[in-house]
Formats: sequence, structure tokens, C-alpha cells
Amino acid sequence: MNKSKLTYRHTQSSTVLKVAQWIIGIFLVVGLSSRFIANDLPLLASYDESINAPVCVELLSDIGIMQSKIYDESKFDWKVMPPIPYSSDQLNSKINISVGPFDHQAVSSLRYRHWLGTDHLGRDVLAGLIHGTTIAMKVGLLSVFFSLLIGLYLGLLSGYFGDDGWKINIYALLLGGLIKLLGLYYIIYPLVINPNISYYLIVVLIISILLYGVLRYIPSTIKPIVNFPIDLITSKIIEVLNSIPALFIILALLAVFSRPSIWNVIIIISIIGWPKFARLVRAEILQIKNLEYIQSAKSIGLSDVQIIIKHALPNALTSVISITAFAISGAILLESTLSFLGLGIPLEEVSWGSMLADARASFSSWWLAVFPGLAIFLVLISFYVLGNQLNEKLNARQ
Repeated sequence: MNKSKLTYRHTQSSTVLKVAQWIIGIFLVVGLSSRFIANDLPLLASYDESINAPVCVELLSDIGIMQSKIYDESKFDWKVMPPIPYSSDQLNSKINISVGPFDHQAVSSLRYRHWLGTDHLGRDVLAGLIHGTTIAMKVGLLSVFFSLLIGLYLGLLSGYFGDDGWKINIYALLLGGLIKLLGLYYIIYPLVINPNISYYLIVVLIISILLYGVLRYIPSTIKPIVNFPIDLITSKIIEVLNSIPALFIILALLAVFSRPSIWNVIIIISIIGWPKFARLVRAEILQIKNLEYIQSAKSIGLSDVQIIIKHALPNALTSVISITAFAISGAILLESTLSFLGLGIPLEEVSWGSMLADARASFSSWWLAVFPGLAIFLVLISFYVLGNQLNEKLNARQ
């Protein structure tokens, strides 16, 4: 047995897999609760003779549920601070600029020590790492989720119906397409101004009602039916996206957005990432759509929608699970690369990639490169190990 096989089996050992699962679990927990771990606002405090939760107020105001509130530090009677009493964008005194984790720091107590040092602006590196975890989690999970939705939708339709199996009312097609384009516009464009969550709920509700009305009532009243070549259209779109270098697509889409935002990065990665899901789902559906149990379902009168949901979709989901972990790691790496280059997210946002970029300004500040680089490496290798394990289990079942 050669050395490469030994290394691969060692990587797939149960101990390594458990470590990888723990790292991913910590990554998710820290990403979800970063505001409560590192923040310059109190978790709980007595303010103007009432009990307040400033961190929760900040979170709800960012979501859009309530208005933000500015607190006067002198009016706190008592306060409970997070474990790391710094936020990622908090500028500290001029004394603690570019100090290392082992250097002397001008702090009042160990409670306020910068355990992983500070950058050239005096921002706490540990707080930046924690905030960067949230950005990496958002980009990784949300972009892959949207890519999966688009890939599943187009892959199922193109694989099941082909070019002549989907007969659609031409008026329903045109009106439905127009409604979808309007919905996409009113969902994507306002991301520039960051509206609250109620705006999106209302938009989704209106678009859903309009689409239901089009699909429910138009086919029963008007009869011009045509074959819609969904497989040909999907295949050509995938070919076009694959023929253009990803960097060109990224730069072109970034030029469309008027100002940087984390949602811009999520949208771009989703657009780049959905073809690999669509191709895999399409190939899976092409294999199973002529099997006996699919033909039996058709013979007993099940509709195409029922067959897709009950039989095609479970098989499609099983096939894409194994590549989801790899897609998440790829999305995180791409976001870090864009942040390193100063693209995508706002410059004031602190992410793992932007911290690595700051390390270029001062080669002596080794901690700015080591800790973000280590975080990226551990998360990527953990998702890689998990993806290999899922892939092996899927192959064993087959």
C-alpha cells in the first residue's frame, strides 16, 4: 500500500472526522452568536433606571424589527460585557496599535487584553476573527443554499421533461416570466439600501399570489399550448457560464452593483455555483425517469408534480448532499479571496480575507496572517473531510 492511500485513509479515520465535525460545529455556533461573544456593547445593563439588552437591540435594529439606539456609557449603573469586550470595527487608543499577542499592552486589566493582538488601526484581532466567522458562515451557507435551489429547480425540470415533455400555456409562460423578473428585481435591487425583513416578506407574498393566479386560472381559459425546451435552454446557459472564466463574471457583476455589500458576494457566488448542482441533478433524473417505479407512478395517474416531489426530488437531494460540503468550502474560500483583493464586501467590514490583506502592510505583524489563515485552513479542511465522508457513504449505498 503506497503512502498516498495511507494518508487518505488516515484523513478519513473516525478521529479526524470527529475533529472536523467539532470544528464545523464551533464555526456555526460562533458565527451565529458572534455579537454575544465579541462586542463593545453590554449584554445586559441598567440604563436610565431600567434593564436593557443593548446587544439584542443592535441585532434587532440590523434586521429591521426595531430602531437602533445610541447608549451613553456614563448612564450605565451596571453592565455585563461579552467575553471579548471589543467589536470588530472598534478603534482603540493610539498606544495599542499593531501590538502582538505576546507584547506589552496598555490595558487596565487582563479583562481588556487583546489576546491575539491588534491591527494597524488598533482593532482587536480576536474580535475580527469572530466577526469574520459570521461573514464566512453567511456567505458559505446562503450562497450554497441559493445555488442549490436554482440548481435543483432547473436540473429537475430539464432532466424530467427534456425538450418536448413540458407543455405550457404561452400566456402563462409570458406572464409568469414577467412576474418572476419583476420579483427578482424588487428583491435584488433593494439590497443596495438594505430594507428590513418585512419588505421581503411582502414582496414574496405578492409574487407568490400572482404566480398562483397565473398558473391556476389562465390555462383553464386560454388554450395555446407549446412545448417549452427547458433542457436545451438550461444546457446552453450552463455552457455559457462554464465557458466564461469565473473572474470575468465576478468583475462584471461587481460593476453592476452601486456599492459593496455582503449580499452582492452571496448573489455572485450563487450565480457561479448553481450550474454544478443543475448538471448533477439533471444526470440523476435522466437515469431514473425511465425506471419501472417512475413508469408505474405514471400509469396509476400520478401527476408530474407528484412524481417529481415524491420520487425524483428525494433521489436528487441524495446525489447533491455529497458535493454540498465542498461547495460551502469553495464559497468561503472565494469570499476570502475577494475580501483579500478588496472586492465584494465594504472596506469597513472585517473578514478573514481583509485581515490577511492587512498583513501585507506590515510583515512584522505575523499574527495578522497566522490567525486568519489558520481559521480559513481549519474550516476548509473540515468541510473537505466531511464532504469525502458523505461521498463515501453515498457510494457505499449505491
